[in-house]
Amino acid sequence: MKASLTFLLTILGLAWQAHARPLMTKRASSSWDYWSQKAWGANLGNWLILERWMDTSTFDAGNSDAQDEWTFSSQVSNAADLLQQHWDSWITADDFSTLASANVNHVRVPVGFWAFITPDDGEPYISNGGQKKAMERILGYCAQHGIYALIDLHGLPGSQNGEAHSGHIGSIDFYSDHNIQRGLQTVQAAVDWINGLDPSLQKMIAGLEVANEPHANSDSDKTTLRSFYTQAYDIVNNASNFKVPMVFHDAFLGVGYWSDFLPAPANAVIDLHPYWAYSDYGSSGTILSDVCNYKTQTFHLPVLFGEWSLASNPGMSSTTLQRQFMDSQVDAFQSAGGAGAIFWALKNAINSDAWSFEQLVNDGIINSGTFSQHNNSQC
Repeated sequence: MKASLTFLLTILGLAWQAHARPLMTKRASSSWDYWSQKAWGANLGNWLILERWMDTSTFDAGNSDAQDEWTFSSQVSNAADLLQQHWDSWITADDFSTLASANVNHVRVPVGFWAFITPDDGEPYISNGGQKKAMERILGYCAQHGIYALIDLHGLPGSQNGEAHSGHIGSIDFYSDHNIQRGLQTVQAAVDWINGLDPSLQKMIAGLEVANEPHANSDSDKTTLRSFYTQAYDIVNNASNFKVPMVFHDAFLGVGYWSDFLPAPANAVIDLHPYWAYSDYGSSGTILSDVCNYKTQTFHLPVLFGEWSLASNPGMSSTTLQRQFMDSQVDAFQSAGGAGAIFWALKNAINSDAWSFEQLVNDGIINSGTFSQHNNSQC
């Protein structure tokens, strides 16, 4: 009788699992465990997708007043050569030595869909395989220093947010059936690329983020985004031999909106981008208090803070305030379900330490103990 009951319960359990979406804890072949480890590092911003506000040099080299990579690629006759020069020089082995000096373990790699699939007719993006070779180069640096890479689909077909960092300023056309399908093709192509990597590089991939900062401005867009994430999850978890978690951005809707999405223990991580630079918070004390509220935030999946900075309104220019702002965020972003945080960005050419990991290292705000000790936290 006991054996029969056990058998019946086993069958019922398997039936429930078949009915539910595929759920799991960290896969055995995954390299990084966001459930128990804390990710610290920097975004390789303005590398594989140009962001003019961070550095104008590539635009200047092409005598272009373009504000995004789409327009630059359409206007400049030697755009492919200039972009290759930029890919080769913006991120180097020396940058990874700086990262290693701060005892970090992550980089987030923003990249456009055109690195993985051929753009449609009329889309001017350079799609020649150069971005993949560049990523493989830095994966070698990752292997050398024990730093893991989160591959981030920062620009999706049609643009998921209409911002320059998606590749194209303008309308949000991602939510059409055609572009959703191309987005899923991009996810599949990224998974195929990961699976084709040399094992020494492949093992440095920590996850795949399937959409950066999508704007879902209507109920219809929200429904479509959920469907896209669900289908992308199936691709990342079922169509890949090398298993990594799917990372998905909250679309600035907050974790509460996603409380019923991919129930634990799904092999997924939610990504939040808290910034305190785009509204007037009145005082540094208000900002620090707001930061510390994240210490008590809970969610059913690991919460990665995939972008953050020391930019604020009002600004915190003194060394004391910068250290408090830095350490308070580090403290808050690893508490409760926090899985760590990845600073925006590694560097810039505008002499802004609030947006430059490397400049903060040079200034002594970030050091080898920042992410383990955070002694200046106000939380």
